[in-house]
Amino acid sequence: MPAVIEFTMQVKPGHFDQVLEAYSAFAADFQQVVPEDRIIVIAGDRASGLIRGIGVFDSAVVAEEVNSMPFFAAFNDAVAPLLSGAPERIELELIHLFVAPE
Repeated sequence: MPAVIEFTMQVKPGHFDQVLEAYSAFAADFQQVVPEDRIIVIAGDRASGLIRGIGVFDSAVVAEEVNSMPFFAAFNDAVAPLLSGAPERIELELIHLFVAPE
């Protein structure tokens, strides 16, 4: 069953662009390493320092395995000093996915 992972970070003032750049690079690499991650959305609010990533995976098992991947740990270690607290990771069940036709 598909799964959705929401990964939210609260960035310290003055570090939004740095964390966003690191997160975007991580997401690009992530899709190469984990092809079961079908969609990645990164959204942010510069004014509040909130950056949120949402990934849609083919299965909850694959989504859970990401936590033990070394490159995920390396990303977390790299951005940790730039965050005001620990990132929040929430796993959700995919109910519907609507995509506009091209």
